[in-house]
Amino acid sequence: MKLIIATTLAASAAAFAPSASIRAVTSLDANVYDTLVGLEGPGQVWGADGIAVGKEEADLKGYDNFGLFTQRLASTGVAATLAGAGPFTVFAPTDTAIESYETTVGPITADVLNYCIVPGNVSSGAVSSAPLTTLQGSAITYSRKFRKDFVDDAILGEATFGQFSNFPTDVACDNGVVHSIGMVIVPGYGAVGGGVGQTQL
Repeated sequence: MKLIIATTLAASAAAFAPSASIRAVTSLDANVYDTLVGLEGPGQVWGADGIAVGKEEADLKGYDNFGLFTQRLASTGVAATLAGAGPFTVFAPTDTAIESYETTVGPITADVLNYCIVPGNVSSGAVSSAPLTTLQGSAITYSRKFRKDFVDDAILGEATFGQFSNFPTDVACDNGVVHSIGMVIVPGYGAVGGGVGQTQL
């Protein structure tokens, strides 16, 4: 009888033991590119356009994701870089930002995309002091103004209207980190009234 009970208890304990095949908890199972493919961006409200379709201005319309950014990364070959060992810090423009850029400036090039990528793992809290030299070769300009952190002219961690999701930052990946931004940053940026690391009101 004692042998039967001991065997039963051993089997029960084994059922709750961690499996050797389970991936280490430090791994996130997704590189930067794969993370961007499925990442949910900031919430968008209907605004004045909602009235015509029976929506309140503050109702959720959808999310401004990163599908166009990942498509451009793939078509230019830059996605292959982001599948590498890294680490990489990516300042990822939303779909709306890509659409605006391509409408007003033109097609997104590999140079522009590489300018959105900084080697290393730079958290949002470290952007003010870390080197921001990009894969393109030139450096992103950090500034602090209006109580907000900027990379070039893009707000880092921008808050959206109402209760919906803000622009995500510090999205951890197996080979880096993603910070979303609401505009496309480009090489050759000229800071107005400030320089790298300048603190403004």
